[in-house]
Amino acid sequence: MRIDAYIAEYARRTPQQIALEEGKKSISYNCLDEDIDTIASSMGDFGHCRFAILAESGIQYIKILMAVYRSANIAIPLPIEFPKFSLEQILDNAHVNNIIATEAQYSRYGEDFFGRFGTVVVVSNDTSVKTLRKNIVNEANNPELRLVLYTSGTTGTPKGVMLSDRNLVANAESIIEVLSISSGDKGALVISPHHAFGNSIIDSHLMAGGAVRIGSMNFMESTFSLVESGVSVFYGVPSTYRILLRYPERFKKAFENVRTAASAGGGMDALTVKEINELSPCTVILPMYGQTEATARLAYLPPEDVDEFVDTIGKPIPGVMLDVFDDENRSVGPNIRGELVARGENILLGYLDDEIATENKLINGWMHTGDLAQKLPNGYFRLLGRKDDLIKIGDHRVNPREIEKHIENNTEVSRVFVVPVSHELMGTAISLMIIPKEGTEVDALFSFCRKNLPGYLCPREILFIDHLPLSENGKISNRSIIGEYQNVKNSV
Repeated sequence: MRIDAYIAEYARRTPQQIALEEGKKSISYNCLDEDIDTIASSMGDFGHCRFAILAESGIQYIKILMAVYRSANIAIPLPIEFPKFSLEQILDNAHVNNIIATEAQYSRYGEDFFGRFGTVVVVSNDTSVKTLRKNIVNEANNPELRLVLYTSGTTGTPKGVMLSDRNLVANAESIIEVLSISSGDKGALVISPHHAFGNSIIDSHLMAGGAVRIGSMNFMESTFSLVESGVSVFYGVPSTYRILLRYPERFKKAFENVRTAASAGGGMDALTVKEINELSPCTVILPMYGQTEATARLAYLPPEDVDEFVDTIGKPIPGVMLDVFDDENRSVGPNIRGELVARGENILLGYLDDEIATENKLINGWMHTGDLAQKLPNGYFRLLGRKDDLIKIGDHRVNPREIEKHIENNTEVSRVFVVPVSHELMGTAISLMIIPKEGTEVDALFSFCRKNLPGYLCPREILFIDHLPLSENGKISNRSIIGEYQNVKNSV
């Protein structure tokens, strides 16, 4: 069953129920279903073909996405927050002949950008459809493929994650169960819908017959107003909450009726949990962990254990198995470091047009996450950094996340980021980027490192920064840390 089929079912059973809200606009399940049919009719002649989607976050984007599903084609959403060259890299990688865009994005990118496509479909604000060009080319695609989401990974090379209808439905079913989502719930979508987390929010609430309130984090007052519009489940990455918590009184007022504050896209730190609890004690905090390759989410930390086990990812969501393997792909016991692996119906089909990457990711039915982890005796899992992030200093293999956490826990700093830099003798050494607290002193940090770290881990330099080194999709990775370091050095 496809996600759009659930919309059709609710259009029949509860036609006037609101499905989507955006600003002052709202649309019922019945009207949404009709608009999906209208857009889908423009793609009915295509037989399971790839369609790039170029649309801003909003109701129109969701209509177009569901229309590609309904026409039995393959959706490839383009993250419009990425720079143009990144989109072109994705398009080259995906070998896309067809594109469907909103009028706004067609005007923004211009005719030259669309010249590469054989088929160009434009959807207007009133949902009327114009087919500017049509060239149907037969494509040999995986018969189960329905959605391709792009993730840059740690190397920066775009990878197209292939997902099936069953992947999408299975993950949404699990999220509905974990968050107890019902038709009476309204979820807040203030993060990009073009990525796995945002896509999962849409799927789970529409499958439950509830509503999605669409907004952004561009203006704080409008974001808080969105929360106050009857939102019962709020979703964000950790930085979303940190930004909102800068306005404690406004946060307290807005979140007083929010039942659940869910988080993914990185670990929720103890300070953020503490501040949310103090300002909105009736709101349940539910951290989650996942990957694009898992149709968004793999694990969650039960609310009753958030205070004690916030440094873990908790346990698998329903329908998922997690384990930790050694280098020989054998399961290891509790408290032993290895690679986190997963299996379940939400696990990707593979990477688009990349058999080698697929074979490296999926081994004997298990997806290798690339995250170092350990199982705890209580069945929870603790992440220990990315396998690809390990730094080789001389003959030592170093996990930068462990160094960062050690310094953060024992000195007066807010955040620490380890940067690998070249060294004439060791090959690689480390520098540190620090987000300081009031009173943080460089000399004191150097002194701590000399006394508490082996010589090869003493930093060559310590730089103060005032913001998180986020990638273009809002995450912290080795690549984004190195990029920020280069920016700081270039500005000196």
